Amino acid sequence: MDKFYYWLDGKEESFFPTASVLEISENNLDELKINGAKAWLDCLGKHTGRFVSVVPQESMGKIIIPEGLAWEFSKLKTEEGINKFANSYGLLGISTPGQAEINKVKLKRDLYSDSSYFIDLPIGQSDCEPIELWRFHIKQMQRILKLYEALISIHKGEMEESELEDKLLAVKEPIGGSCQILWWDGSWTGFTADEQEMEKEVDFLKLAQGLLALKVNSIGNQDIKMIPETIITGKPPLGFTIKEWKYTPHLIRAIYHDLWQVVSNNEPVHICENLNCKLPFKKVKRQKYCSNACKQEAFRIRKDPEKYGFTKEQVQ
Repeated sequence: MDKFYYWLDGKEESFFPTASVLEISENNLDELKINGAKAWLDCLGKHTGRFVSVVPQESMGKIIIPEGLAWEFSKLKTEEGINKFANSYGLLGISTPGQAEINKVKLKRDLYSDSSYFIDLPIGQSDCEPIELWRFHIKQMQRILKLYEALISIHKGEMEESELEDKLLAVKEPIGGSCQILWWDGSWTGFTADEQEMEKEVDFLKLAQGLLALKVNSIGNQDIKMIPETIITGKPPLGFTIKEWKYTPHLIRAIYHDLWQVVSNNEPVHICENLNCKLPFKKVKRQKYCSNACKQEAFRIRKDPEKYGFTKEQVQ
């Protein structure tokens, strides 16, 4: 059994260190004594930064409900929200970078306009994680859920397949025989395709379906561990059955495992009608907005759209 673990069945007490957002700089490194903080600062080329950290060192046992974890994570918008989530569930579980990863990120920082240089960092144990790393993974979750919502809309006939290329995915010009598959905002999905294959007529629907399945499965179903339990039933042929309890030592895998359940069960997803949000969420009854804050903001936008940079036509 791992030192820290998240039960994925939601019936046993998980055990993991809680975390909080704090400022870490070269000036307080020695005082805080946080393992890996200097490596992250070197990685980011910074002298100071906001981190999600296990300081103060406090572990907790808590029954967490995995169902809904992906939705909760995808809705994080503020540092306060990230802090509250980390207080409840701990660190994501992205390994502290070694020198090879540090050099790789330093090189990629000059190539990407966003935080896509974080994409290949391995999952593992750490004591702190940059808050921009958290924001990167939150955005990744939001993008995946939007892709999932689009595929549902296409299947229902509410969206044309051609809109995938215009609104969700793009193919970057080939470099070294490979093409990067990009999200609609120009950030990298983490996947590449062979240049020769891309020269053929691209089926964006199959591309999108494959990307969704591979992206979610590669994190949510890898390295999931199981502990068998014998349950006496008294029924033939053996008189007992075996139940496998699933767990993971890393929160990021628990989040993506929940997302895998959402996709596997074909659960519906909706887009917040607040023009300043438009994030995916799990709808309850006739809910139009992902939160009360978005509902209130949408009301203010309708009252005075120009103040918020919208036209009257956009809010109708």
